[in-house]
Amino acid sequence: MNAISAYINSAIFKIPYNLFNIISDYIELNSSVKVAIVGGYIRDLLITKIHNKTIFNPLDIDIVTEGSSVDLAKFIKKNISNVELCLIKEFEIYDTVELNINDLKIDIASARKENYEAPGLNPIVKHANIEEDLKRRDFSINAIAFEFSKQKIYDLFDGIKHIQEKELHLLHENSIQDDPSRLIRCARYASRLGFKISNKSLQQSQRIVQRWPWNIINDDTKSRFPPGISIRIRMELSEIYKYDNLAKIISLLNHWEIISILDKNIKVNNKFLRGLKWIKKLKGNYILYLLKNSENLELTCQRFFINSKETKILKEYLNITNQLESEKEKFLFFTPSNWTEFIETKNLDEETVKLLICNGGLFWKSFFKWLFIYKFIKSKKSGEFLKLEGWKAGKEMGYEIKRLRYIEIDKIKKK
Repeated sequence: MNAISAYINSAIFKIPYNLFNIISDYIELNSSVKVAIVGGYIRDLLITKIHNKTIFNPLDIDIVTEGSSVDLAKFIKKNISNVELCLIKEFEIYDTVELNINDLKIDIASARKENYEAPGLNPIVKHANIEEDLKRRDFSINAIAFEFSKQKIYDLFDGIKHIQEKELHLLHENSIQDDPSRLIRCARYASRLGFKISNKSLQQSQRIVQRWPWNIINDDTKSRFPPGISIRIRMELSEIYKYDNLAKIISLLNHWEIISILDKNIKVNNKFLRGLKWIKKLKGNYILYLLKNSENLELTCQRFFINSKETKILKEYLNITNQLESEKEKFLFFTPSNWTEFIETKNLDEETVKLLICNGGLFWKSFFKWLFIYKFIKSKKSGEFLKLEGWKAGKEMGYEIKRLRYIEIDKIKKK
């Protein structure tokens, strides 16, 4: 442990923009205040030291203070030098501050303890010390802190031991019930870090998910689907979508038998995983892809706070999928212009088309070709040219331009 402590001390001293000395100066001026770095930055330093493995994460640092987060942020901004950008964004509800210094994001929070009155609801918070603050965190590997004034490492839950063992341990029995998004985060850490979930944590996860979705207070929609759950789950998925392999993480959730935290109708097979890769290639809406086969679309949209436009896309997708299946023989003989007319007459949203591509099946290539080829092809004769030929502006000219465009589109098949 001495070697690890020495390594962390040395690494913290080198954090960018002279932050170690600035924070040390702040503590000296406010002698009763404790400040610590906590969470992912410490975790990744330890992984680098213990396993000789560099972890890619977005560069950010989490700081917790027993004093005012705003005061500390303002002190850093006032005393930092040689930076192009230093912005402060305050979040009063939890007494937290986001500090952006060029390419570095620093989250500063006043130490707190949390109490969840019901699953997924936002917690009631009270000011606390650093040790109590660590108890509210998700996994033991993220509950390790370095305190500046005494240059001391806090490791109340054997996080360093679990890093050595490459295991993910939830901190307490109500961890998943308090915040179900921790399931998604757990799969992200397992994928990104190469860790496995502990048996005890997996059992807790499976036990809690069996009751999902929960009736929180009564039967009205807001109580059944508290916004905190869906917002946090969508935030976790967004983080994964940007930086990680979403297909691998969905596969882990399926392997752990907790995929129903997203939707019980998700069938993780080769077709589904292929579509998941394609939705990213197409820059499509991955949330809609995950939820497209939900048993009860209305309740699913309420549970994930799917907006009206997204709901319309899902309904379009289901209607078109059903039509393709029930009229399969007709669609087998469609020409490129037939597909173009079918898609454009129905005025399908491009996100709907992307879902149809990613769903695979007999006709995905036709939707793909419309999205990237057919829709860009124009008639060789413009309206102005047709006027010179004697056509009058109106519906008939519009039909002619469309007919000429379809001729050009059908030439694609012959090439």
